[in-house]
Amino acid sequence: MFALVLGCSSERSAPTPVGGVGSGSAAGSAAAAGSAGAGAGAASGAGSVGAGSGSVGAGSGSAGAGLGSAGAGSGSAGAGAGSGAGSAADGAPAECPCPEAATDKSGPHDTLTLTPATFAELPGWADDKHADAVPSFLRSCAEITKLADGAPVGQDGHGGTARQWRAACAAAAKVKAGDHAAARRMFEAEFAPFAAAGTKGSDGLFTGYCVQEMRASRKRGGAYQHPLYARPKDLVMVDLSQFVRDARGRRIWGRVDGKGELVPYFTRQEIRQGVLDGRGLELVYSDSPVDALFAHIEGTAKVRLDDGKEIWLGFAGKNGRAFRGVGGVLKAMGAFKPPAVGTMQDIRAWLEANPERFDEIADQSPSYVFFQEAKRPGAVGSQMVVLTPGRSLAIDRAFIAFGTPLWVDTRAPLAGRPGVVPWRHLAIAQDTGGAILGAVRADIYWGDDAVAADIGGRTGGPGRYWLLLPRGVTR
Repeated sequence: MFALVLGCSSERSAPTPVGGVGSGSAAGSAAAAGSAGAGAGAASGAGSVGAGSGSVGAGSGSAGAGLGSAGAGSGSAGAGAGSGAGSAADGAPAECPCPEAATDKSGPHDTLTLTPATFAELPGWADDKHADAVPSFLRSCAEITKLADGAPVGQDGHGGTARQWRAACAAAAKVKAGDHAAARRMFEAEFAPFAAAGTKGSDGLFTGYCVQEMRASRKRGGAYQHPLYARPKDLVMVDLSQFVRDARGRRIWGRVDGKGELVPYFTRQEIRQGVLDGRGLELVYSDSPVDALFAHIEGTAKVRLDDGKEIWLGFAGKNGRAFRGVGGVLKAMGAFKPPAVGTMQDIRAWLEANPERFDEIADQSPSYVFFQEAKRPGAVGSQMVVLTPGRSLAIDRAFIAFGTPLWVDTRAPLAGRPGVVPWRHLAIAQDTGGAILGAVRADIYWGDDAVAADIGGRTGGPGRYWLLLPRGVTR
């Protein structure tokens, strides 16, 4: 056994358990793209709106076949629904999130402990369709290939060096599409599994995220009244790792004031009240404030324009303010009456039934996300790769290197009906999110269709994972 004592700051996400996470292609990439922080990372939205604490699982993946993934609440100090291993009655499933940070300064530093395991010890390993994870892994390989042989993979090289990934990437490229037996042999030959545990144990919180679909117009008028903004020129992102040795890739956002000091950016309420008016930042106007809100939560949107064209909006930046899940706000108000429990569907229904209170509720989270029109369809994660439904994960990159295959063991809801089933699948770490913090914490990407929305809207609960590291990587 060996421990990665990665100085993950005490910053933790603290969404109140609310509904499960939605369906779409949102990436949760709170860190977004590149050193400029603006990039194309489709995700990074506003934060895990409610990561539930029950044993509810995650959604169906691209085929909608019930690929779910539930997450664990046990390790998240203050995250999600608490420690979350209870039943659905203990806390509602998580809402469709893509995290942005809600910070809890009191939380301790987390520690990732990796214990060597065998593939025979991975529950359900032999039953997965391993070839389905290969395309996602190869997308990550394309990014790793750009690195010099000695370049570190992951923060401070805790994923080894790029050279140590070359053989696995080359072997994966030789696997024929749909050849699950060959894919399994490849993963077993090239990787060694390690059971992951944080300071709270091996269980952690797993949520899910999605792409928000919406109708919108380039021009304001009629029902199209709710703008989504491009990134303002005065929004500054600071990569703390350029200044602090143990920053672990953390970033802060703000603006430089007249005194030359970096100060927090404007809040959601200030932006709604017009502080950015006149800058020409409006990309589109949605016909639904609720759709626009969920786009902020998820960090991306698939937009059907009033002229019939379809565009994708991806994450371009955020104001860096703390995120508070709207579902948690409503739950604290006692807004949900049985059978409603705070799922994404429950949240939407309440907001649409009480439009006069929308701003009052939404403004309680000062967080705000900015967008850019994507050059290609699909959700793009922080690793700058297109995400694969059911096979891509957002993780805390302070502990998990992009491109790392993870074996996930959790439970998942069934599409269109109640109940959960075991969900055990191989997925690739390709994204991040401000609320995805901790050694055992993940957000599963579900896609952009109605089935993913249904299952994702009920995602959230306890789970665990194993890291698959190239043989020879021991830290």
